[in-house]
Amino acid sequence: MNIFLIGMIVYLIILIIIGFVGAGKAKDSDHYLVAGRGLTLPVLTGTIIAGWLGAGTVVGHANISYSNGFGALWWVLGGTAAISIVIAISKKLRRLNLYTVPDLLELRYGPIAKVIGSVTIIIAFTGIVGSQIKAMSYVLEAVTNIDPKIGAIIGALLVIFYTVMGGMYSVAYTDVLQYAMLLIGLLIAAPIAFSSAGGFSGWEINLPSSHFELTGGLGLSGALAIALPFLMLATVDQNLYQRMYSAKSASVARKGAVLGLIGGVTVMLLVFVIAVSSAVMFPDINPDLAVYVIATELLNPFLGMILLLAILSIVMSTADSYLLSPATNISKDLYNRFINKDATDKQILIITRIAVVVLGLIGLAGALWFDTFLRFMLVGYTVYGAGVFFPILAAFLWRGATYKGAVASISGGLLSTLIWEFGVNSSIPTIYIGATTSLILLVLVSLITKHSDSENADAFFAK
Repeated sequence: MNIFLIGMIVYLIILIIIGFVGAGKAKDSDHYLVAGRGLTLPVLTGTIIAGWLGAGTVVGHANISYSNGFGALWWVLGGTAAISIVIAISKKLRRLNLYTVPDLLELRYGPIAKVIGSVTIIIAFTGIVGSQIKAMSYVLEAVTNIDPKIGAIIGALLVIFYTVMGGMYSVAYTDVLQYAMLLIGLLIAAPIAFSSAGGFSGWEINLPSSHFELTGGLGLSGALAIALPFLMLATVDQNLYQRMYSAKSASVARKGAVLGLIGGVTVMLLVFVIAVSSAVMFPDINPDLAVYVIATELLNPFLGMILLLAILSIVMSTADSYLLSPATNISKDLYNRFINKDATDKQILIITRIAVVVLGLIGLAGALWFDTFLRFMLVGYTVYGAGVFFPILAAFLWRGATYKGAVASISGGLLSTLIWEFGVNSSIPTIYIGATTSLILLVLVSLITKHSDSENADAFFAK
């Protein structure tokens, strides 16, 4: 048994313990879904960062950094812009005292928007869960030679287990542990990788000149196709909003978002350094494995174990977050709102936990079906961002948005994204089609339709 397996077993035991502790605290749906709205600043900060990053950073961002150098900084730019917007609205988000993004859509636009928004999130987030499961299989395959399909199954079952057990309590406290693991691992690996690659001079000598262009050889269109999905996802990310709703107060929510931005950007820049250095030392590997190979081929066994556990932990933290969110949509936004309005807390908890299991297994099926991580991840990001980004921004910024405009925008963004991605063979990035369709429909339909009695703009514009 190698040192990684020993470390992994110890780490997984800790996660299981946290799951059981969380189960004891999740006595009702309020505690299960938003941790009793009592997360303190340190816990909130850790769970914001861990939920925000994940495989999108240690695999997706690493892939782009390895392949396109400075072009990957557009990913960082997209994430930074997104969290900056969230900071601006964080206090208002907490004061709304909601549970989910569809709650927000219903408050502003009415129940039809809630239903369509819920469907969009369930589709998109289940796909994102699958991409995280695929990333977990990379870790297990890299160090144990286990079949990646078996690795995906193991990772999926573990995430399903501790999410089912404790809900937001388990998610939040495991996130803190997982972010700490990631930061330690990256802080150790980045200077070693950078030095081993020969520093900046080693980068310049061994990498294509396009790596040092502003767009990394992608061109402006390609660079924006990297930045926009992350920007549009993170700005209206239900995971992030659930953390705002879980904060102890509006002030804690805002401070947590600010610290989350600082911590998140730090992690992304460390991954950038490691992945670009990896391109110098290991020029012929799968770009998805740019960070993994540093752990297995460059670092000594103990330090490599720390980095691999860090990668595994942050991927799992994102998987649990994106698993709990759509399960909440099913139990609160669909079941409790439309099917059983008198549902007890116990019934809501049961439905949520069943949804966690079912969606986790669907995500696992997707992980086994998709061949490449990056495409899988970007599809999930684009489905969600193109569907709800503009209607949610309009909820805070434009009184003129109507419920018919929002419904048309969400539906058009979702359908155009799925049709373009899976039914049209084109070099035009899907995000351009989905986002443009969503924006045009929101504006045009809102301008030609009247407000309905189901809308409540005052909740978003009251001072």
